Amino acid sequence: MNDHTGGSDVGTANLRFARALVAELHAAGAAAAFVCPGSRSTPLALAIAERQGLPHTVHVDERSAAFHALGYAKACGRPVLLLCTSGTAGANFLPAVAEAHHSRVPLIVLTADRPPELRAWGAPQTMEQRTLYAGFTRWVEEAPCPSERPSEVGYARALGRRAVAQAMGPAPGPVHLNLPFREPLLPATIDEPEPTGKALVPPAWLGDDSTGDYASLARELHGIERGVLVFGPDPWDASLAEAAHALAASLGWPLLADPGSGLRAGAAPRDAVVPGADLMLRDAKVAAALAPDLIIRFGGQPASASIGAWMARHGSADVWLVDPAGGFRDPQHRASRCYRLSSRNFCRQAASTESRGPQGDWCSKWRQADRVARAAALAFVEAEPRLLTPQLARALWAELPAGAVLYAANSMVIRDIDAFAGPRDAELRLLVNRGVNGIDGTVSSALGAAAALRRPTVLWCGDLALLHDLSGLLAGRMQGADLTIVVSNDDGGGIFEYLPAARTLPRPVFERMFALPHGLDLCGLARGLGWDATRVASQPAFSQALSRGLAGGRHVIEVAVDRAANTTFHAAVYAAVSAGLAREWSA
Repeated sequence: MNDHTGGSDVGTANLRFARALVAELHAAGAAAAFVCPGSRSTPLALAIAERQGLPHTVHVDERSAAFHALGYAKACGRPVLLLCTSGTAGANFLPAVAEAHHSRVPLIVLTADRPPELRAWGAPQTMEQRTLYAGFTRWVEEAPCPSERPSEVGYARALGRRAVAQAMGPAPGPVHLNLPFREPLLPATIDEPEPTGKALVPPAWLGDDSTGDYASLARELHGIERGVLVFGPDPWDASLAEAAHALAASLGWPLLADPGSGLRAGAAPRDAVVPGADLMLRDAKVAAALAPDLIIRFGGQPASASIGAWMARHGSADVWLVDPAGGFRDPQHRASRCYRLSSRNFCRQAASTESRGPQGDWCSKWRQADRVARAAALAFVEAEPRLLTPQLARALWAELPAGAVLYAANSMVIRDIDAFAGPRDAELRLLVNRGVNGIDGTVSSALGAAAALRRPTVLWCGDLALLHDLSGLLAGRMQGADLTIVVSNDDGGGIFEYLPAARTLPRPVFERMFALPHGLDLCGLARGLGWDATRVASQPAFSQALSRGLAGGRHVIEVAVDRAANTTFHAAVYAAVSAGLAREWSA
């Protein structure tokens, strides 16, 4: 069956993907390959046959091949590849996979498969393969069918690196990659494999108790001038700030700190922190000029879309991950190294006694752009008399007392805090549900945090997040909660105004399907559920209401926000920032 969208290019994409995957599996540590003949696995079999230095054998019977692979891996202590075609072939691997699981032998099982549109439609040699080894694997992944997008090769390489790392984890064992391919399986003409270039191979995982060569790591980092430390949202660690800033100062690198990282507020030195990164990296010229050689990422993905776009734009830069759980929080499939260390311990171990200092040319460029961007934004925000969401972000960040807790909702709230909350010396603990970034359960989450910490706690959310968790208001009354909720009510989903749908759809369709105006009296709803509630329309009134709320009890402060005005104002702020950078900053 020929693919109706790609023709012979599909075969080219299949082979390119297979070559990249096999090359990276081999470079990352796969010792050998055991191949069972078949049609659907043709791209992978050819990639294995072409791969210089990768021993491989061909076996008629899948069960025997799997045990052969098991014995090889058990003897050499390295992962091996086990390949078969679609259908029942992979089922014959199960006994050996089960043995590898229980005896902790690293196997990487590659099952070729038919594309999703042929499954459960009576196509021959097609069955459910994704769950073949359920309960016996360290990791299971199904790749998408290869396409002609260049990013698929990057994903294939990342897939190979991760498969080896997972198979060789603390408890080694089987990894299953289910790999569907559309026809034609190969291109009409087979070209020579392209050079793979530098192998992006993770080093041995280093744990907090490991005796790694940290002196060598520190020397390596100190030899890199254009590096950036990017801290995403992570569990609270009160001792991280000092270690992170010491590392940044030692290297002379800028530090980009998501609000959920815990590094944007507090008394620790913050010379290297770039709080205006979201604003300045929206400017294409600035983002291009600040091209890094190495990005070290800590924690989850930053909320800032402009930081994410900046990282993606500079695809030639190395990316390292630091994660004590040994996770793969790398949606761009870029990481060349992964360190199983806490962020604090990595910073302590990697900091060199020799210091380049925070005033180096590289860091100075970042700090200058940051100052210009934030000054332009601040002037624009302070000149606006209306109480819009950027003004709310600045007010909350500035007025909450030392030791307070700010629970931030997703969508526009966390993004406005990221963009408009500047430096703050007083301690402030910011919490946000950035695991899957939903708005569900926001009120209830803040109630739980307030009950646990027993500090002045404020939740800032939008109207839809509040309406999504009205039962949280009921729970707060029943449990005698102590919480202040600030709700910016723009009568719908304001974040959708920034998406392409807002510009391309007819306005009535957009309003009905995305913006979802509700026209509800939020203060009335809150009062009916046992909360004190007030609506404010000015900065002084907001500050007074916030002060009352922080004195204790259950309070809802509603701020009516004109959605169209808020959207226009954000665009105007970003334009003012770009104009300021064009006048006052140069690379």
